[in-house]
Amino acid sequence: MATRRSRSEAEIEAQLKALEPGSKRYNVLVAVRDFKASWVQVGSELTEVRENNLFRNWGYTVFETYCRRELHIKTDTANKLTRSFSFVRDHEPDALEQRTERELPPLDVVDLLSQARDRAQVSSHDLKSIQREVFDADSSPSKNQVVKRFREIDPDAFKPAPKQQRNDPSGELRRALLLAERLLSTLDVLEGVSKESLKMARSVVAELKGKLEEQRQRT
Repeated sequence: MATRRSRSEAEIEAQLKALEPGSKRYNVLVAVRDFKASWVQVGSELTEVRENNLFRNWGYTVFETYCRRELHIKTDTANKLTRSFSFVRDHEPDALEQRTERELPPLDVVDLLSQARDRAQVSSHDLKSIQREVFDADSSPSKNQVVKRFREIDPDAFKPAPKQQRNDPSGELRRALLLAERLLSTLDVLEGVSKESLKMARSVVAELKGKLEEQRQRT
């Protein structure tokens, strides 16, 4: 009995038929189609696309829009993939080279390490120690086990940030920036939207980012 494909899988297959096999755009789609087999390959492809702005060659002005519209990948997932791959590439290059011989840790586990400096109060020594445990060939810690290790050092590690009060200017700015970025992402794929409108939307996003940075510097 044939397995029923999802709508996104069918759309990816249709897109592949219209592209040149072996091209970068084709390879990214193939990696996404085979996502379950290897998050590392998808992360590698997306990181290259993002760092070199290749999505612009394919008619997109925003990386997140390309991921959502063409690859059917949510923004959070795309960020997790590129963030995690960059971490392995920059901090565990040997493990990356040996991935054909042994499997790399799961995406969620590597993502924890990539965010550790921002979400846990740990020393470089402790972080390196946990990193060695995660990438040890004879170890396969789960996400919960890694979080537990961090909380042995910092009890508040990886806990959600407290909700911002409504009168918090930074919180309001972040919400406004999120809405502006969503608007820009939507306008980017709508037919008939003028370049002037896109320029104005980008200007709003840039202005809000600037104001948020000013708020951070004052606190």
